[in-house]
Amino acid sequence: MSRRPRPGPPWRRALAALAALPPVRSIVENLMDNPPEPQYTQAEAYAPMEAAAADAVAVLPDFPGFKERIWGELPATRNGIDVQGFTIVEITYVFSLPDSGTPLVRETYLDVLREHWTALGYTITRDAVKEKPDRIDRSLVAIRPDGIALWYWASGYTVLRVQSGPVTASEPGTIEYVPPTGGVRAGGRYDKVGKYFPEGIPVDRDAVDPFDSPDSYEDSL
Repeated sequence: MSRRPRPGPPWRRALAALAALPPVRSIVENLMDNPPEPQYTQAEAYAPMEAAAADAVAVLPDFPGFKERIWGELPATRNGIDVQGFTIVEITYVFSLPDSGTPLVRETYLDVLREHWTALGYTITRDAVKEKPDRIDRSLVAIRPDGIALWYWASGYTVLRVQSGPVTASEPGTIEYVPPTGGVRAGGRYDKVGKYFPEGIPVDRDAVDPFDSPDSYEDSL
């Protein structure tokens, strides 16, 4: 009699679930067909993107904190071909798996952000619900006038993603560290930005504290 394969350890299953997130290029995949005039360079984009994430956190009631922050990039493509000199900056904030499954995070926060982003004049380009046997997934995408896209997505994990849209690429040494929002400890193991700072993450500034949100994040960014 054949044996059922034993399930892997929880951390491996969690990583597999995170890796299975849908391609985030879908937020901006059509932008390169009619590319907007870039308002930022890559190096300039991180501060307004992090400010957009902090702004979202500030309106979420009873916020439990994110588990981790991830910086990354996507190629800017046109007709399937990478456009040289351009990149798409991506910042991802991930809730813990237990928090990801709560109605507060999966439903209430999505409703709050829909109302908030609409009030700010952002364009809602996706507002979808997908029923699965064991859960209901939700996806909300809003585009700002400056081309920055915000995606709140509830699946196995719930994440807040921010994308720059196509921006001109910058030399690595010109990218400055911006502290994380949402309770992620600056420079900690879950602040996954180390590849941008091979000599060590500079943490001489305090991270934005979503539980004591100031009127403005300019001093923190």
